[in-house]
Amino acid sequence: MKSRLGAPIVRFSPSPEGWRAQTGADSCVGTSIGELVGKIPAHLRAELLVPSSAIVTEHLTLPRAPREDLVSMAQLQLEKLLPYTAEDFVFDIEELGFVGEDAQILAIAVPLSELKTCAEPLRSSKMGPVAVGVYAIQLARTLVSKGKVLAIWKEGEHVFLLLTADGKLLWIERLAVEASMPDAAEVQRVLLGAELSGVLPERLDRACVGVPEWANAIREALPGLEIEETAVEPRHEISGNWLPSLWADEASALSRKSRMLERLQWAAIGYAALLAAGFCWLAFEKSRIAKLDQKISELQPQVEVAKARQNRWKNLEPAVEPSRYLIELLHQSSKAVAGVDIRITEFQMNPREFAFSAEASNVAEAIEYVGRLKKEGELAAFKVDSPNPNILPNERAQFRVTGKVDGNASKK
Repeated sequence: MKSRLGAPIVRFSPSPEGWRAQTGADSCVGTSIGELVGKIPAHLRAELLVPSSAIVTEHLTLPRAPREDLVSMAQLQLEKLLPYTAEDFVFDIEELGFVGEDAQILAIAVPLSELKTCAEPLRSSKMGPVAVGVYAIQLARTLVSKGKVLAIWKEGEHVFLLLTADGKLLWIERLAVEASMPDAAEVQRVLLGAELSGVLPERLDRACVGVPEWANAIREALPGLEIEETAVEPRHEISGNWLPSLWADEASALSRKSRMLERLQWAAIGYAALLAAGFCWLAFEKSRIAKLDQKISELQPQVEVAKARQNRWKNLEPAVEPSRYLIELLHQSSKAVAGVDIRITEFQMNPREFAFSAEASNVAEAIEYVGRLKKEGELAAFKVDSPNPNILPNERAQFRVTGKVDGNASKK
């Protein structure tokens, strides 16, 4: 059987072949639930419809009361009528109507031993069940739009007949049939029992017959009744509280685990998408870097030519820049003397710097002279510096001035 993303619930219900597993529009049949469990995806959760052969029904007349009180009173009555304690069965009631101050009730019980036998393959495979219902009740709910209905169908080797009115189960009984073929006498016997119990409607609207060959028996037993020769499958949501409390806790834990797994799956998908986006971004950046490297390699010869040209101009700068001629530097050095008693005694120069020694009549004049040199605009290409002057024996100040080419100053 195929799994469907939109239908994580698979419903196990009785069928003429034994059992049917259905999820959405997909279904498969088998002789047992254990056989079907091996055919479906393990991650699905299961709902179980208990077969009609497993239920016990009792018609009760109780004082008129709210439903909660009717359930409590029905439980006390069932403990008296059935060979079970309250812990040994699960049950629910159908409120059939009121007669004066009395309420007509159909109590439906399922022994836990029968329920465990049906659900054991599901519980051992960790599929649940997350919900339990009764096949006959669900069938009655499905027939709600058809009014008062007699339905006859087959579950495995057994044939069942039920009466329902407005979706409520009134009566259910297994037919004693030979060769799986009910006869009119057997149908009349069941209807007589329902009439004596006071639950047979005065008028039936139609009969739903699961096997066309059975229609003649219904026509003979109920002449003139409209017959639908079609199998009816229960499709309503499960009605009633048939899940034992311990199983309900397990189903809740299973549901939480399923939701957690779903969140983890979405987180894994998101993480994978994030990784994929990261790898795409890295691939894009790598491609862009490769293109930049290729562009740089294409421009590298031009860069080398530009660098060589720049170096040549730097080497030629002392020869082509008038402010760096020897005569110009001597002129600027002499001009800064400004008529004071300063004598230049030695002058040296190379392409990157100039230096000279001089004497001044005193230290103050030497310092002022160096200050004028630093402010001289024609010497802006040089960084002028001078250590502290030395005092000669004749009390004159001897000092030395250096001017190194200042790359930052030349750019300005």
